[in-house]
This record gives sequence, structure tokens and C-alpha cells, in this order.
Amino acid sequence: MKKILLSAAAFAVVAVSAVAVAPTTSEAIPAFARQTGAACLACHHLSFPALNAFGRSFKQGGLTDVGEQTLIEDDMLSLTSAVNFSAVLRPQFVSTTVSGSPVVTANVTTKTVAITADQVLLIGGRVGTNTGTFVEIGFGGPTATGGFANFQLFNSYDIGGFKAGVSIFNSGFGETAGMEVGSTFGQHGGLLGGKTLSASNTLSNNAGGTGGVALFAANEMFTASIAGVTPTGALGGVGNGWKLAPSARVFATVEAGGFELGFGGGITNGTTANAQTAAALVLPVGTAIKMKKWMIDAQIQGEIGDMGFAAYADYASAGAPGALQFNPFAAAGATAANGSLKGYSFRAELKPIHTVVAMAGIGNLKDNLTKTAQWQVGAEYEIYQNFVVALIYNNAKTTTAATGVAVTTKTTTLDIEALL
Repeated sequence: MKKILLSAAAFAVVAVSAVAVAPTTSEAIPAFARQTGAACLACHHLSFPALNAFGRSFKQGGLTDVGEQTLIEDDMLSLTSAVNFSAVLRPQFVSTTVSGSPVVTANVTTKTVAITADQVLLIGGRVGTNTGTFVEIGFGGPTATGGFANFQLFNSYDIGGFKAGVSIFNSGFGETAGMEVGSTFGQHGGLLGGKTLSASNTLSNNAGGTGGVALFAANEMFTASIAGVTPTGALGGVGNGWKLAPSARVFATVEAGGFELGFGGGITNGTTANAQTAAALVLPVGTAIKMKKWMIDAQIQGEIGDMGFAAYADYASAGAPGALQFNPFAAAGATAANGSLKGYSFRAELKPIHTVVAMAGIGNLKDNLTKTAQWQVGAEYEIYQNFVVALIYNNAKTTTAATGVAVTTKTTTLDIEALL
């Protein structure tokens, strides 16, 4: 076995170029920075975890690129000399006020402190020449549960001018987590809690975690994947007959007028799991689990003058479940009477100075019985590239169609997040 230092000249040139043209970025995952030898701002636009072109390429390549980190290499072996870990350090202070109308009740305010809000260890990077991983291991605490909170194992190969491969995943990032490079929802939509506005993200969260197997192909312009997916509840040792619902996703980026434009869509439509899984999910006997959802998304990233700028939007719809059907995307308890659950979101972000990012956005989601409209503003201050303080205000109003009763929830969050 021999230990050699991988030559990283080409990688360094790309990384330096990315740093030169990209706006300064907020926190990223130090595990990947250690592996690549590139600053956090090499992969992200404005703030973690939104991806720029270099970040998308790194992910499409299976998270395997290395810079100056020493490799241990032999026949059928190519490992970094150290496993790349990151610890999440995240104190969080939240104030929530709930009020209702037309029958107005006294405002009920709850103030909570979570130190820490996440007790998570991140492990990511190169497993082999063509294989990489990103996992989050939870250790209990206020919001996290033990075990794998997120699991992604990528295998990516160069085929002509494309990268193509297969990934296995079980994640809270949604049904597109097999290979997702857009920044509107899911894993890459996290700036200032912005993905909480996303209709697509909300529908994915209704299903809880989602896992499966995806085949993908990508280049600098297109990323496409076809996957078989199922709710996480069918992946925890419960027999599901290996029955997965088909899911497809495509995302494209182009340069126009000095901006990077991205647009895409996705669809999931099929029956998954079996009676054993339905029983594990405490569904009525004979219920079929039908995963039915489609979505479109768009984004723009670039600079206006000396300021970094980005805008993100999406529209998503989860079909109404039929008789003795359960659509996880339509939320637990949804029936044919609810109709389809659909909505949209839009948010914009601006980085006026080197260390500050501001965001504002709206979200709307409704079915036949209820409608939720929300708006959100926030700002974050970068202490370091991997340490930010964010203040976020969210106002969500849910109205019941039959009664006209509306409940408003106002949430203010002070989020302090450092990644070691």
C-alpha cells in the first residue's frame, strides 16, 4: 500500500476561478472544505447550502474530488488519509405566538431554548475513486433522533462529456435527494429557513423521510434522474416487497445577461410498499400507498452591481388520494374530500455587504378544506464562513374554508449555527 499526495493543479485552478467570480458565501460543510482544499465560498452562492456551478459539479461527481488532502492509494483503493467529519453547533431561541379569528382568543406565546437544536455529526466525502457519501448521524436531543438522519451514497462515472451513476438514499431532503442540484427546496434550499416557504418542500415533508435508488446523468447544463422511492417508514426493517414508486427529476442551467438561470421539474406517481408497510404506518386495512406529486421550480443567481442576488420560486401539487388510498405527500389524514394539495412560493435574497445576507419571501398552500398563506423575512450575519447568526420572522395564517376561522402563527427565531 502506498501513500501519495494527489496532484491538484487542475482542481485548484477551477476552485480559484470559482472564488474569483462568486459572491462571498456563508457557512458550508467543513468536511468538504478539508477534502477539496477549497474555501467554502467555492461551492456556494450567497449562503450555504445554495449551490453555484462548481458546487453542482462537485456533487454530480459523487463528492469525490480532492485537493491537497493526502490520499492512500492501492489497487482498487483510493481513500483520503483522514475521514472528514463536521460537528453541528447550533443554539436556537424561538418565540411563537398563536392567535385566532373571528372568535378572538388571547394570544398564546411560547418561548423555547434549544442548546443545541441539532446534535448531529456530518460525515462526507470520498469513499473511492468514483464513490462518495454524505451522512448525518443524530444523537438525540431537542429535535434530533438517534441514528442516520440522512444517508446518501453516490457512485458517479465519467462517460464522454457526462457524469452518470447511481445513488442510494434515505433522507429528509425529499424524493429528489438521489441527485438534487437546485437550490429552491430540499437539501440546498436552507438559507435563513427559506425552504420552509417552498410548496415542494412542504409536500415532501408531509411524507417524512423518503428513500430509494436513483439513476442519474449530468453535465454542466443538465441534471436528470430517474428513481424508485418510498417513505422512510418502509425502509426501517418493515417488509415492503421492494416495491418503489417511480420518480423523475430534471434541472437545467443557462447563462443569460450575466446571470445564471435554472429551471426544472419533477414528477412522482406510483404505488409503493405493501400491506405490511401500511400496517406499520397505522393505515386502515386494505389501504394502498400511492405517492403522487408533481412540481416545477426556477431560480436566478448572480450579482447586481457589487451585491450578490438570488431569487427562487416553485409550484407543487399532490394529487387527492382515492378510495382506500394514502398519498404521503398530501399529509396524514388527507382524503378524497380534501382534493389535491397545491401551492407556490417565491423568495429573493440579497447580499449588500461582505458579511450580511437578507431574505424575504411568500408561500401559499391549499386544498378544498384549508388554506395557508405565509410570509417571511430574515437576515444573517457571517462571523466566519462556517459560523453565522440569523434572525428570522415567519407569519403563517391558516384558514378553514367551512367555518372561516383563521389561526395565525407568528414565529421569531434566533439561530446561531457553527460547523466545526
